[in-house]
Amino acid sequence: MPLVQPLVTKSSASLADARIRAIHLYRLWQKSVPQIMIDYHLCLPQSVVRSKIREHFEKNRYVSDPRTIDVLLFKGRIEFEETYNVWKQYSHVLRYFDANEQDPQPTKFFDKFIEGRV
Repeated sequence: MPLVQPLVTKSSASLADARIRAIHLYRLWQKSVPQIMIDYHLCLPQSVVRSKIREHFEKNRYVSDPRTIDVLLFKGRIEFEETYNVWKQYSHVLRYFDANEQDPQPTKFFDKFIEGRV
């Protein structure tokens, strides 16, 4: 069973330093995809898992405050440790993939009326 050693939390000195740390975390996630798929017996192609990881990083791409980036990096590292060390259950990992699979629920009255849910 793999084990990732805990990392000491540190602050980024500049935006460039935060960017380097974010790229390092992204590469760490991408390199560990095969092991994560083996550990959790995921029946998904590697490309789907890799694209989901990229999607999560792209979501925060335009954050420009180094302190906010440090918090996001800390949370990302925690997620990585929990996933890689198999501290999560199978259902916890699958939640990342279920979010896009579900159809969006209609929010307007007319959309609900058309669907017959009024």
